[in-house]
Amino acid sequence: METLARSFKRACFGRLARLTHWIDAAHVRDVRGAPAIRRHINDLIEYLYVSELALVNYGRRRRDRLPISTAFVESAVNEILSKRMIKKQQMRWNRWTVQPFLDVRVAVLNKALAGSFRRLYPDFRLDNETDPVRLAA
Repeated sequence: METLARSFKRACFGRLARLTHWIDAAHVRDVRGAPAIRRHINDLIEYLYVSELALVNYGRRRRDRLPISTAFVESAVNEILSKRMIKKQQMRWNRWTVQPFLDVRVAVLNKALAGSFRRLYPDFRLDNETDPVRLAA
């Protein structure tokens, strides 16, 4: 399977290299816009080469029935931030003010906030232990 991925990468780089050589041909080189296209192809080759280890093999992920989307992450972020954003408050967030907020929201959503309080304050009890935690972060 890995050799298939390597051969695909080699084929991809080979096609891009052939395209670059074709653009260098005399009958194409003088066409308006050809230098810009060559520059973009070279940028693409450089990006692919530098980012090779970070590129996702979507074909393999699909065959292995793994997610190929970040929608679940985006959904989680929306869930975490929605309470605050719905208030439509004009706030400026920075790294130091948003991190504690996110920590509390994640703990609420994971239903771990009460346990965290109990670790810090062993006598901590909710007003009504049967009610879900309804803290607005």
